[in-house]
Amino acid sequence: MNQPQFQALPSYDNLDMIRKTFPPLEHINFDHEFKNQEKSKYFIIRTQGEDNVHRAMKYGIWTSSSRKNERLNEAFSQGDVYLFFTEINSLCFSGMAKLTSGFDPKSHFKYWLIENKWFGLFQIKWLYVKDLPFKLFENIKQIQKFEGSDETIKSVYDLIDCTELTLENGIKMVEIFKKEESKKSLFEDFSQLDKLENQSRQQRDSNPNFEKKFEELRAVFETIPYSFSAASYERRQQRKPQYGYYNYGYYQQPQYWQSNSGFYQQEQYQQYPYQQYQNKYQDQTDQKFNKKETQQPGNLEDKFEMQQNRKYKYDKKKRFNNRNNQQIEYVQKYQQETIVQQNI
Repeated sequence: MNQPQFQALPSYDNLDMIRKTFPPLEHINFDHEFKNQEKSKYFIIRTQGEDNVHRAMKYGIWTSSSRKNERLNEAFSQGDVYLFFTEINSLCFSGMAKLTSGFDPKSHFKYWLIENKWFGLFQIKWLYVKDLPFKLFENIKQIQKFEGSDETIKSVYDLIDCTELTLENGIKMVEIFKKEESKKSLFEDFSQLDKLENQSRQQRDSNPNFEKKFEELRAVFETIPYSFSAASYERRQQRKPQYGYYNYGYYQQPQYWQSNSGFYQQEQYQQYPYQQYQNKYQDQTDQKFNKKETQQPGNLEDKFEMQQNRKYKYDKKKRFNNRNNQQIEYVQKYQQETIVQQNI
């Protein structure tokens, strides 16, 4: 699977040089015209760090969780889709991009901030890269409703990741990006972010375990691209018992038992070992029950002697809660009397 080659500039002060070096940034910060805005869709993208936005800008790619990718892909099939990027704990929007392709579940990028978490790719091109503070958007409000909770009115910069904006709010945000100027941008941090990316590439490329895990998760993801979760997959793997598991209602014998000689290689345990265990447990229970029965006295004199030995007083404690939920304890004393007639 081909990965984009590492690219970097010694300095990011020259905007024209940035446009020439990175094709996805070729048309940034021009006076763009937006056609068919009434049929377009707009989304807020909140990322976990600047590293992911840095890669997205340089290589023109994006991805998210499976459900969010499905949402974006469905929107792309209906018209133009625009994304407004901000980072968690940031106080500004850092850029605006447009989707140029649907979701490709067979293409993957290995060097996102967190390894083996995001799979599949969208292609994007960037329209604006500049830091616009949240105060410019504070008057743009939108209702957000979470499942099982009431509706709340929030500013657009407080909306959760991959929230679709109303058409009115989307157009307002586009107009702000078009007219507002800013001397600050994420390019100021690109040199440091380039170093971090290069270190990440070297560490992951030299680690065979990373490649093995990546291929394992990739293969699973491609079968269920819109319902896959790396975290859920790992939890399911960890919950499997060490010595076997149940699958679809029948017992599957672990490969360890099949490939190693020992107790479980004996003939009686080769098939249905769980039922063998149940039968063995039942036999042991029956033996104990039969043994207990044989200990009962066989004649009247033995029974009389046993009952005489059991002649005693004993205390029985009972507990219950009263109406005030206070626990009360009392003791009942019983006198067990033995009435036996002896034949003389």
